[in-house]
Amino acid sequence: MKAMDVLTGLPCRQEAFSLLAFVVEAVKAQGKRLVVALVDMDRFYRVNETKGMDFGNDVLRLVGKRLYETRTEKSIVSWLGGNTFIVGMPVEDCDGIELQTVEAVKNAVERPIEVDGEELYLTSSIGATVYPRDGLTSEELICRAESALHQSKENGGNQSRFYRSEDTRKLNRRIRIESELRPALSLQQFHLSFQPVYRTCDGSLRGYEALIRWNHPELGAISPNEFIRIAEHNGLILPIGEWVLREVCRKLAKMKEYGLKDIIISINVSSVQLQHQGYPQSVLHMLGQYGLEPANLELEITESDRLYSSDAAASALSWLRGSGVRIALDDFGVGFSSLVHLKQLPIQCLKIDKSFIRKIDLNSAERIIVEGVINLVHKLGIEVIAEGVEYGEQYALLQRWGCSYAQGFLLGMPKEPDRLDPDMLKASTVAHRS
Repeated sequence: MKAMDVLTGLPCRQEAFSLLAFVVEAVKAQGKRLVVALVDMDRFYRVNETKGMDFGNDVLRLVGKRLYETRTEKSIVSWLGGNTFIVGMPVEDCDGIELQTVEAVKNAVERPIEVDGEELYLTSSIGATVYPRDGLTSEELICRAESALHQSKENGGNQSRFYRSEDTRKLNRRIRIESELRPALSLQQFHLSFQPVYRTCDGSLRGYEALIRWNHPELGAISPNEFIRIAEHNGLILPIGEWVLREVCRKLAKMKEYGLKDIIISINVSSVQLQHQGYPQSVLHMLGQYGLEPANLELEITESDRLYSSDAAASALSWLRGSGVRIALDDFGVGFSSLVHLKQLPIQCLKIDKSFIRKIDLNSAERIIVEGVINLVHKLGIEVIAEGVEYGEQYALLQRWGCSYAQGFLLGMPKEPDRLDPDMLKASTVAHRS
């Protein structure tokens, strides 16, 4: 007798795995293919939060019923717990059938659900594998479907993704980085590089952006784009961020000894840090320890959905700005960037992403956009930094348009702390490139 799940009436988890092994043997004998799909409903916690657990359970039952109705002969459908289902469906050996099968599953989940006369719309992420292409056993197929589902969720969800061997390589690397990230601080594997930022009006030094670097003894240089997201996920962004802040304060204090009192150093700050209780106070405490003015420090934030959905993050930014710490909006022009947000965030400076600066010396849309953004943002009383300046023609245009500051390889490569010569800093200017 089959073991059935009480909530959905579908085969239970263990039963589903046994049935999948049986189906694999059946399609092998028939010379067919088998699509195995893990279906995860995106942000399902919101349904429980807004409608209650009972309603959430009703939705799970309905989704399970819809998936069951998509089955063909010898198919399996099971609820694995949480908001995840598994579907195993034999298909004929013909082109395109696997994609059609997965899309039918996705459409079944995402049809509107009527609630008290209103329609509720759900989205789903699906990771799929195909026998025998992706695996010869039920265990291999499920593991690789999980890998594909992970990639689907990592890419924002609401999509179907078939397994690729590259996914396994990426997942193994992520697991390795996550395990090596924890001891990296104590092993002193992190260091900072400092890239100069110059005023375009006279070429004088405004300050630096501090860039974290991780040199792993075996994996080599690991990009912040890769490990910061992992650090945010597992909470290590908090001690890493504290280390960055301390190192920057130490460098600022050293510069102050040489009479460089107006230098600004910026650091990147995660929305996870901003949501942590006591973060604003810890920043001011660190500055006080080193005898620094709040205006010497600039916190660079990147727009994200988490930034706008968190009252704690918004409150932290406002408190820090009110305390004199500078706030800059980084990578403007990509991601969640919107002109509407300029009036919502307590920023003093906006950094135009290098992907826009790259083409301003050409007859391009980027040229028009950058000039327009500079004029508009200045009218709002906000300073502008152009990132990624690489050519003299770009620098000359930014000067002409009145861009406040410039940063990029043309003006200075990131440097190690011991290469920031104090005597050079005092008189450091960049020649006008016009």
